[in-house]
Amino acid sequence: MKTLVIAAHPAIETSRVNRRWLEEIRKYPDQITVSSLYEKYPDGKIDIAAEQALVEAHDRIIWQFPFYWFNCPPMLKQWQDEVLLQGWAFGEGSWLFRDKIIGVAVSVGVEKSDYSRDGEYGFEVSELLIPFEMTARYLQSGYETPFVYYGVSSRTPDEEIADSARRYADYLLNPQLSAVVHHPIS
Repeated sequence: MKTLVIAAHPAIETSRVNRRWLEEIRKYPDQITVSSLYEKYPDGKIDIAAEQALVEAHDRIIWQFPFYWFNCPPMLKQWQDEVLLQGWAFGEGSWLFRDKIIGVAVSVGVEKSDYSRDGEYGFEVSELLIPFEMTARYLQSGYETPFVYYGVSSRTPDEEIADSARRYADYLLNPQLSAVVHHPIS
């Protein structure tokens, strides 16, 4: 299974976690392709045909981003709006994602306990990621259990970040380690 990681971090050069994750997974070019949106498109103009060709060449699509303001960075949303077109990704006899898996990998700046019913935010991260699961459902693809790394801060030790990068690579290289929900075809 060939995996495409679509990374969206508006300041990847200053990121400790997402940059380290990309460094780690780029060690496996035969299994993982990285498309770093802000690096590829600094002018914000996405090459739709090139991105669609990347998606077509892969079985598994992972959206990787820092989780802030309870969502993804704007360029990932732009990518979804511009690339996932009706007639190509879905509809009119074209259900490109029907045999694909979609997943999400996020870094979160607070502790897991903050994202709970009793925590500061009152919701779990998995609940806040429901729009991504709904996108997978709408596209009739499988949806993989998200990879979430909590507690990221400027004080997080480098070794802890390196360990998260190794766990992330393992998650990507061994898709059977995560649960996949397959949505019935309507």
